[in-house]
Amino acid sequence: MRWGDAWVNHAIFPYDAVLKAYMQQYKFQGDYRLRVVMQPYIRRALARETYDVLVPIPVTAGTWLTRGFNQVTGWLTDQPFQQVLTVDDAHKPRPQSSKTRQERLRSPQPFQLAPAAEKILPNQHVLLLDDVYTTGRTLRHAAAQIYLGGAKAVTSLTLAR
Repeated sequence: MRWGDAWVNHAIFPYDAVLKAYMQQYKFQGDYRLRVVMQPYIRRALARETYDVLVPIPVTAGTWLTRGFNQVTGWLTDQPFQQVLTVDDAHKPRPQSSKTRQERLRSPQPFQLAPAAEKILPNQHVLLLDDVYTTGRTLRHAAAQIYLGGAKAVTSLTLAR
């Protein structure tokens, strides 16, 4: 499926065997020390982007309890960002990585706006940050909520695609 719109996503790397191994160790095995490997790449990529507000894709409370961290915010230790999205465990019963392409494309909206969003988002250009762009469904769900919060533009940056 092609989306047929002008969505802009910049990926730092292609999703290859090296990135897959990195994500397996960092995200799925919870090796938080590996966040520092990608921080310089994320920092450089963010410097090339034009945006007012940086918004990392959130993880569910269940993921936080299991893994102990958000893999995206782990890369942002020295970058300012806003957590204007929340996600409920009930809306994400299975990780995206365990779904087929068709299941991902049919997934319902998992995000809600955090209370602070109404003060942060109006008339802003928002840059969403996520780990891997697969189908684009997660980022588009996030963007839909961000637009509801009054943002004037939403683009995205991912580690890999």
